Amino acid sequence: MAKNTPPVFPPADPVFKMPFFYSSLSLIWTYYWVDEKLVLPLLKDTRLKPARFTDPESKGKVLISLNFQNYSAFLGMMISTVNEIEFNVHCYPEKHEAEVPVMSLQDYLYGQDATKLIGEMRLHVPADNAVAVQAGVKCFGERKFLTTFDYMVPTPDAPTVENWAYTVYDPTFEGDKSKALYTLTADLSVIPRRVANPSPLTLYSMLPGGPNRPAGGKDMDLIGSRWNMFGVYDMYLGLTPAQQKSFTLTIGKTQHPMAVDLRATLGKGAKVCAVRVFVSPPAAAENRPYYVDLGKKK
Repeated sequence: MAKNTPPVFPPADPVFKMPFFYSSLSLIWTYYWVDEKLVLPLLKDTRLKPARFTDPESKGKVLISLNFQNYSAFLGMMISTVNEIEFNVHCYPEKHEAEVPVMSLQDYLYGQDATKLIGEMRLHVPADNAVAVQAGVKCFGERKFLTTFDYMVPTPDAPTVENWAYTVYDPTFEGDKSKALYTLTADLSVIPRRVANPSPLTLYSMLPGGPNRPAGGKDMDLIGSRWNMFGVYDMYLGLTPAQQKSFTLTIGKTQHPMAVDLRATLGKGAKVCAVRVFVSPPAAAENRPYYVDLGKKK
């Protein structure tokens, strides 16, 4: 490194090696237009600005998403399973404003931002795996915390499950279902589907990580990373009012910071404007058995 040249990468963590490979992944993103004045306080001192779009309905609005992930990883002598949510604002670094494209929501979700400057700032990240929480905080600066979930997701091994449904709880849950941060259900059966390209996604957060800190800070480091998904995803755009009724978002009454921010931004009746679904393909399949010596049966 040349003398006085600042480092490009944060120090590597001795425990968590990059890249992290997902062995399986099922997820659903739901997107919402939210009044800008409700979101800007959440980006204070992050050096990020809300992404700009050409859609008429985006005027004075900011794009927010709730990203539910159900994934696994093979880790030598163990299999790690994780449920996780990212509550994100779509934005860009203000220092690069002149280089950031202004495009339609459809083009953005199709992966057409070749600059990859438009990304997702992770406001809150609940997860149900302690190792995943530790990695998210230490490596990626996430405001990540350990909690519990209820969920039902469509998979090839559950052919009767057609709808998505999940609930994430306040960390003080202890079986009290009134302590839900929020519940989301989605029936995609009546909405036309398009196949789209999950080009690398840009994700932003700030170091040091941890749930008990402000979203941003002048003394903190803004960092970015890329997330690659190997396959295609299903996209649902141009939702009609009737199709928007296929989704329910119920925000809990707890005073957890995530629930407070959800009520402030999405608690005013925000409607789903787009959806993305990704389900990694099975690696192998074993078929039903058959009788080899059927003639010997009495």
